[in-house]
Amino acid sequence: MGKFRIEPLADLARQMGFAPRDTRLAQITAAEVFLHEIDPNKAYPFELVVHKVTGYRPRDYSEDLYAGQALQHDLGLLIETVSDTLDVKTSQADEPVLTIEDVTARFNVTSKTIQRWRRRGLPARRFVFPDGKRRVGFLLGSVERFFSGHEDQVTRGMNFSQVSESERQEILRRARRLAVMCHCCVSEVCRRVARKLNRSPLTVQHIIRKHDQEHPAAAVFALAPAPLTEEERARILRGYRRGLALKSLARRACRPASAVYRVVLEERVAKLNRRKVNFIDDPLYHQPDGPEQIDAIVAGARAAATMDAGGRPEDRRVPRDIPAYLQELYRTPLLTPPLERALFLKFHLHKFQFISARRALEPQFARARDIDLLDARLATSTEVKNQIVRANLRLVVSIARKHLRPGLDLMELISEGNLTLMRAVESFDVHKGNRFSTYATLALMKGFARSVPQMLAGRRATGGDAAMLAAVPDGRFGSSTTADRFAAREEVGRLLGRLTDRERIVVLAQYGLDGASVAREDLSTRLGVSPQQLRQIERTAIAKLRTVIGVANLG
Repeated sequence: MGKFRIEPLADLARQMGFAPRDTRLAQITAAEVFLHEIDPNKAYPFELVVHKVTGYRPRDYSEDLYAGQALQHDLGLLIETVSDTLDVKTSQADEPVLTIEDVTARFNVTSKTIQRWRRRGLPARRFVFPDGKRRVGFLLGSVERFFSGHEDQVTRGMNFSQVSESERQEILRRARRLAVMCHCCVSEVCRRVARKLNRSPLTVQHIIRKHDQEHPAAAVFALAPAPLTEEERARILRGYRRGLALKSLARRACRPASAVYRVVLEERVAKLNRRKVNFIDDPLYHQPDGPEQIDAIVAGARAAATMDAGGRPEDRRVPRDIPAYLQELYRTPLLTPPLERALFLKFHLHKFQFISARRALEPQFARARDIDLLDARLATSTEVKNQIVRANLRLVVSIARKHLRPGLDLMELISEGNLTLMRAVESFDVHKGNRFSTYATLALMKGFARSVPQMLAGRRATGGDAAMLAAVPDGRFGSSTTADRFAAREEVGRLLGRLTDRERIVVLAQYGLDGASVAREDLSTRLGVSPQQLRQIERTAIAKLRTVIGVANLG
């Protein structure tokens, strides 16, 4: 089995393992139905996934959206993982169970093609077969439903059996020429012949290997040089990263330039595949002229914002009490609501285009121009993101100034806030109708509520803020001013921000910080926990607060 990409789905799979047997069976059946419905180019909220699989809507859930492609992989893994706990025999299944060999024979494809189909939504369960062994199996109904929804993919995979004798001879002729005259290795031979004849590299490889077994004296692959070792590949990549030309790398490796070229391309493809990119979907992205419409929306909103810029002098007002190097931020105009919406649409459009192009990329056929296009998609999305970030940097400065404390550096707070701002740009959903400044303000305040106490605790631990502590008024001698009380409330709010929602409710109620104390019995009923669990939540919360403020005793 593979590894889950979405941690909440891994947790859900573990929880499903404790459900009654009939419930588990019903849930993996529901998961299969949902798996067939997933569009890999869309994003789905986790609440919907849980509801589709279990029939329940979780009380506490993340608002994060997960890409359909990642959900296809993880739902397939969830089905396989949970079905393994059921010990279902093939004879007990409601419909025929096909093995991997059955599916390969039925559709005339290789087992590797079946594994690729599984990653794209073909559900597999684990069954106990008549020989007593557990293996992966496919319900006939699921296979037929996958075929009906992915007919193009299945048809492309089935072309292995349609190789004519004349085409087979052409494959062998081209392969022999590439091995002898171009010194191409086995994988490069298969890739080039496959591209030229519009075949799968696995099909080409199978035909040549079968020929070599039947005619060892005229073997084709024996003429090809040995494949590159891992050490050779690593040496080529180190030279490429230093900026050496392909011809120079080929001379050093004593290999044809095509082999070096392929190593570099495979490394670039692997790097792009490791990039985690999520987008927020919009109907315009799926229309043929969607990109042109979005470009027109951006251009119109930018023109309107330029005409309106002269009438908003507050946008250019620079605070006097900030360093000169920060005043430059205020020369970037704020985004109008139409322009903000247009830029977010464009930002996620390019991420959508990147994911779509990456999904369609066949690594064995990839060329430099294909990878350059993917890099360009990412670069354009980053450029649009930077426009949004630059227009909101003054918001970071404003909120950072409000959280500045003796012993803290403003630039350190701004640096921390910039990271929070960039994360907020990634997760902001313009379709909900809110301004980004509202969303970013909440994210920044939450981030500072978490980071400022950590910074202060670090200063206390090193003794760097003794003067600051000495300057704090002692409430035991005289009454505090209104400003002191406000600062104290703000400090309490920041500390409580370090707690979970449940821990915060318990602390507020038990210590009367919200204006009224609540009896333990009433609080237990309200939270749906036992008195013992309530005490444990309280102890955990107090321990967190002690850690944050760096004292041994709160009392």
